[in-house]
Amino acid sequence: MADGPTERALREERAFHDERYAGHAPLRMDTRLTFRDSIAPPFLPGGSPRGVTQLRAYELLLREGIEGKQVLDYACGLGKWSVHLAQLGGRVSGFDLSGVAIEHARNRAEHNGLQIRFDQANAAELPYEDGEFDVVVGVAALHHVIKYPGTADELLRVLRPGGLVVFTENWGHNPLLELGRRLSMLELEGAGDVILTEAAIREWASGFSRVEIEPYSLLLMAKRAFRRRYRLLSALHSLDEELLTLVPALRRYCGECVIVLRR
Repeated sequence: MADGPTERALREERAFHDERYAGHAPLRMDTRLTFRDSIAPPFLPGGSPRGVTQLRAYELLLREGIEGKQVLDYACGLGKWSVHLAQLGGRVSGFDLSGVAIEHARNRAEHNGLQIRFDQANAAELPYEDGEFDVVVGVAALHHVIKYPGTADELLRVLRPGGLVVFTENWGHNPLLELGRRLSMLELEGAGDVILTEAAIREWASGFSRVEIEPYSLLLMAKRAFRRRYRLLSALHSLDEELLTLVPALRRYCGECVIVLRR
């Protein structure tokens, strides 16, 4: 029997990410210091292009508390967040569609002397018990899974009542940014990327009791054009903070967001 559209899309996306992850995942020790450095904003030396939202997600997780809690690294990739959350005392599981990524993640956990459960799975069929997790974090994950039927229901199923979900994501209401994104994504067939809008996020998350979206990075979205121009990027970040405070309506035109959900 021929694959349906969903099965075909999953197969293509899995193949794309298997190829992307091949040869990755240095097995260095992920200490708290180096982890925080690795998610620093792009206006700091060594910072990540997605550092503004990742740092915000990290702060929210620390505020919630990780020690002793059941934590799911949602679409965990190479397992960097999984390892760090386990070092913070979380009882961590992680899943990813890519078997190559999962193998790297398992090697990373073993190298760091940690017991972390990693599963190759798709977000619509999670291998976990009902209400198993207190906290879920997904870094640049939702824009891959939002198009698959049943993914929101499945996340709700494995999250305990009152549980927290934090996603870092793209944000798609700026016409100029979207033109650039679409042009740059032409070669990424099979990546499964979707540019997220507020309506799409809220529709997908309609079963949650709380849905909050925090947009970030307006002028700072020039970060990819000015890599390593730290003073300029820092100035753009400062201007963003002033502009978005003075004119909150401009947040709609930012390029990134943090999504906070409660079951």
